[in-house]
Amino acid sequence: MRRHCLITSFLILAIVSWLSSQTLSASADPVAETMTRMRVASTLLVDERRNAGIYPLADSRLHSLRDVLGPRFGEPSPNELRDAWGHPIWYRSNGEVHQLISYGADGQPDEDYVAVRLYSGRFQAIVDAPDPRNDLVMKNGRFVRRPFGIRAREFETINSINAIFIASSSFAVDYNRYPGNATVLTPVSSLAADLVPIYIKELPTQDGWGRPILYSNNGATFLLASFGEDGIQDQIYYPDLLCGLELFYERTSHEEGGDVVQACGRFAHWPRGTEP
Repeated sequence: MRRHCLITSFLILAIVSWLSSQTLSASADPVAETMTRMRVASTLLVDERRNAGIYPLADSRLHSLRDVLGPRFGEPSPNELRDAWGHPIWYRSNGEVHQLISYGADGQPDEDYVAVRLYSGRFQAIVDAPDPRNDLVMKNGRFVRRPFGIRAREFETINSINAIFIASSSFAVDYNRYPGNATVLTPVSSLAADLVPIYIKELPTQDGWGRPILYSNNGATFLLASFGEDGIQDQIYYPDLLCGLELFYERTSHEEGGDVVQACGRFAHWPRGTEP
């Protein structure tokens, strides 16, 4: 236990040092910066729950994140545990679910959060709006409200990849294997003979930018990919990885319009702000 607490303390100090080193230049994206700070805080809260068995201050009331995590950091600087506009990041929990809220550029809440029942955001529709004054809301590590505006091309790509995987999974139930046998990334149009019309009426073959959606199947891993807005692969993907090892991929792109990659039905890479 003491060893775990020591490791946790070093982790917290490292995160604080990283946050302290961040300066918001005129060209920086305050939305992306705020999302990063909220993700770091969420990780710390999950660690707190793992150690204590419950989230701190689990009374469903709103608390400043400084009041929740601040004492563990010593005397945090004014920029720590705040959003990129300098406003407090708010926190509440019912013991099982934790919620983090930034009121956006204007520092004003978009709704009465305390009046809304706190439940897991896993199946909650994501609210997007183009105005940076809009709130950012995270539940259990997943953003359910963010001011990115409608990201139709990215979400169309994510939905198409999901549809292809669902059809391919139904095929696998019948044949004990996924369709196709390409060991390198190949257009999914070649899967139409296996999937249409029994498993899917119309197979999506293009991403939101009109480029081919790709697949590979080495017998162990079924990979689906789009190379995003520019059509250029953001990083190396390994079609020969076993299922469960897809976490070796970077989880989110730093750019809008980046790659969308799914391995074994689990998204392993997606554009910033479009968490599946």
